[in-house]
Amino acid sequence: MNNIIEVKNLAKEYKGLKAIDNLSFEVHEGEILGLLRTKWKWEINHH
Repeated sequence: MNNIIEVKNLAKEYKGLKAIDNLSFEVHEGEILGLLRTKWKWEINHH
């Protein structure tokens, strides 16, 4: 399958706080990816 989105080793800090560390994922053709953000965290739904 072809990757439509590919994320490798994503990291993010906010004011010295490590919010995301080493996040990796792929979305293939025909798949649906939902990113939900609350005030304090992200949630990834991958189908």
